[in-house]
Amino acid sequence: MIFLLFIFIPIIEISIFITIGNNIGLLNTVAIILLTAVIGIYFVRRQGISLLFSARQKMSEDVMPAEEIKGGIFLLISGLLLITPGFFTDCIGFSMFLKPVQDFISQKARDYFRSRTRE
Repeated sequence: MIFLLFIFIPIIEISIFITIGNNIGLLNTVAIILLTAVIGIYFVRRQGISLLFSARQKMSEDVMPAEEIKGGIFLLISGLLLITPGFFTDCIGFSMFLKPVQDFISQKARDYFRSRTRE
């Protein structure tokens, strides 16, 4: 599965680059890619600081910061996707900031791991 992702994601990215580059030009395409990377870094930094303070507060109250840990994992994934040049990875990276997307993916992961441990 991961092997297929390493094959198909670059193919998708290249085809999107070619299509957008033909429509708006090379320099505009590169400018958009750089702009989304800068915006992504800004969001990751802002969200990371917020998660850090929230986790620190919960730990001072002797509460396990489970939501903050989950948020940190999604933040790491979205950050990696946003600094990777490409429109497809940027769309996935920005969608990882959305709470409904995080909840959906974590529920699917939870169901997957529960089914694997019962076998």
